[in-house]
Amino acid sequence: MLEQDALEAVATLNATVDARDPYTAGHSQRVQEIALSVARELGIEGRELDAIGHAGLFHDIGKLGVPDAILTKPAKLTEQEYELMKQHPADGAKIVAKFGRLRDAVPLIHHHHERWDGQGYPHGLAADSIPLGAAIVGLADAWDAMTTDRPYHRALDPGEAEAELRRHRGTQFAPVVVDAFFRVFERPGATDRDPVRTTQPLRVVTRTA
Repeated sequence: MLEQDALEAVATLNATVDARDPYTAGHSQRVQEIALSVARELGIEGRELDAIGHAGLFHDIGKLGVPDAILTKPAKLTEQEYELMKQHPADGAKIVAKFGRLRDAVPLIHHHHERWDGQGYPHGLAADSIPLGAAIVGLADAWDAMTTDRPYHRALDPGEAEAELRRHRGTQFAPVVVDAFFRVFERPGATDRDPVRTTQPLRVVTRTA
């Protein structure tokens, strides 16, 4: 019961992040669904799959420390603002690390903005030094960001977003993750808005009594 109460507390904090920005409503759930689909395509299961599901859901929780003026700014961030925004993966990892059931998700949250070419943050990890789960969550996050209207850009249509993923395969994104994404993307039944989905999302169940 204590563990469930703790998870509910994290879920509430996470919902606060989504609520602060109407453009990102549902973003965390969509990232979780996409990440789980890609992970299953790669044969990931068990505890590692659970960690990816939790990391997908809570990847942006560190944005609690980002001021609204930066989080919802409709223009390009200044260098100082961007440096502050870049702290959110590390801040999120610190929050999640306090909850035992979520500790496997900590490195995935911490490194989901690393890039395959080493130009990401917070530590500039490259290639296989990036945890696979973090690379999966990072791609899922990028796909949803590209295909959702934001204050600073219009949503790309699926074809445009597909071209972006292919163009950045091997630079921003891990090739194996991009390839797994498109294997799911190209299956019959994939929708235009959310081409990669799962019927088994990992959610924090809230007690009703």
